[in-house]
Amino acid sequence: MALVLVAALVLVSLTARRLGDLRAWPVPAAAFAAGALLLYPVAVTRFDPVVALSLAVAAFGAASGGRYRLLSYGSLGFGAAAKLVPALAVLPLVLARRGAGRGLAVFCAVAGLFFVPALVFGGQKFLASFAYHADRGLQVESAAASVLMAAGRVEGIAFEFGAFEARGPAADLAAVASLPLTALLLIITVLVIYRRLRRGGTESLHFPRCAAALILAFMLGSKVLSPQYVLWLLPLVPLCAGGLAGAGLSLLFLAACWATTQVFPTHYGDLLGLRPPGPQLLLLRNALLAALWVLLLLPASRTGAKGSPS
Repeated sequence: MALVLVAALVLVSLTARRLGDLRAWPVPAAAFAAGALLLYPVAVTRFDPVVALSLAVAAFGAASGGRYRLLSYGSLGFGAAAKLVPALAVLPLVLARRGAGRGLAVFCAVAGLFFVPALVFGGQKFLASFAYHADRGLQVESAAASVLMAAGRVEGIAFEFGAFEARGPAADLAAVASLPLTALLLIITVLVIYRRLRRGGTESLHFPRCAAALILAFMLGSKVLSPQYVLWLLPLVPLCAGGLAGAGLSLLFLAACWATTQVFPTHYGDLLGLRPPGPQLLLLRNALLAALWVLLLLPASRTGAKGSPS
């Protein structure tokens, strides 16, 4: 997994050079490396770096343009086979309407290489894996759980479905509401991306920015927000803007990375015991992610994002 992250770092550096100039790569590369180091407790103990690599390849292909866009679709198909979330990053490519038909065919073909055999040989067990996640409760690290903890509406913590979940009537309601909330956040994000694309010019579609916003929308609305999920943003956020605005977004993201590992593993016992500083650190981390999502939805001129279309 460490080698996978190194490969993603190289691709982020190359993508930054394509989006800017030969001097544009040090800040995104440094932000990626710093984020990986801050997330070290989960960076090399999960397989989420594979997702980060697939997104890094997609960002490189989108920045390169032409036939490289098919590389983006194929990479996202591979990432979706590892964890479904990279499929969200296909939306900015499709909205660009540049070879979307062929691109979707490549995406489905690559994803099918993994999903079809699993369905054929796994049958009902493969389908049951999706139902398993649908039945999960409100994970203790989710954005909704952090708000309920701050409001004193979490009555206890229980270990279910391989994770710690918040308990109480409010937590049960939040778990049920997570799907429509996630859908709402994704719809808002897609509408902003679509308006930005239609406006054209310097507001044209920028893949890392749009993909990061979509993934953040999912993370904030979902009833599960494991610490390793932050790794998905490593190859995207550092590429979302140039200059001082890009450095500012990267610093905000690095603060979220720091808060993530302060929650887990440093103060995880405090979080599960509902005692300070565990819940406060979790609320801070999720607030930083929410602020990052909002900033990514603002017009690029306000945050200094580069206007390179993808």
